[in-house]
Amino acid sequence: MKYEVVKVEKKEGGVGIITFNRPDKYNAANGQVFRELAAAVQELDADKDVGCIILTGQTFIHPKKGTPYPVFSAGADVEQFADVGKTEAGFEFVKLCFEPFKAIELSETPVIAAVNGSAFGFGFEISGACDLTFAGKSAKFALKEINHGALPAWAVTRGLEKLGKQVVAYLCMSAIELSPEEAKRLGIVLDVFEDDELLPKCEELARRISANSYMAKTYIKGELNRNAIGHYQEAERMMPSIFATEFMRGAFDRFLKGDTRDKK
Repeated sequence: MKYEVVKVEKKEGGVGIITFNRPDKYNAANGQVFRELAAAVQELDADKDVGCIILTGQTFIHPKKGTPYPVFSAGADVEQFADVGKTEAGFEFVKLCFEPFKAIELSETPVIAAVNGSAFGFGFEISGACDLTFAGKSAKFALKEINHGALPAWAVTRGLEKLGKQVVAYLCMSAIELSPEEAKRLGIVLDVFEDDELLPKCEELARRISANSYMAKTYIKGELNRNAIGHYQEAERMMPSIFATEFMRGAFDRFLKGDTRDKK
């Protein structure tokens, strides 16, 4: 498959790397990102020469400041929400959103998230769907959906297993932005490295994991994610109603018209 908004590469030692590649939108996710990321995970998962996958972002040059801007994924592309006010459209959209999440959790190949910059909304949640999550010093984490009258569907369903009720409540209700050190303290990431050490450290771990028994990894991952389908189905039933609320529709209408007050 030809990829445009993600990059896919294979490295020695059985390591596959998927890199978000939508610089004009700070790697914000739209339908194309959802589809390509899911396809990339499935492609590498089917490749028997790949024993571990890494998902990461890039450092771009900020278009206004001209300075380096590290970003994993800045969230979901708000422009795509213009047509999800009707429940039926919202249902189809949510199923599309969850394609890469399901691909990651249902793959037999372990997936490591190397969060090297801003991970907001979708970026936060897709890193949480990975089996192991590490961060660079430039990483930032936040779930800001409540500012728009929405909620982070992965966090309140699948995220409970990984993060626990209090952490999920704190993040979802406050929309607070976390440093990588705070994220580590709360159990969102396993460890924090210097930016230039993050990917090499993750690649080293990926090679170690790749060398281990395929069957053992498959059973371990299957047991860890055995509740995934039920949780995603629950989120798919819940989110269309949220999309259709007057509060959320008003928030997105204002955002699309250039009023950013809901982003605070």
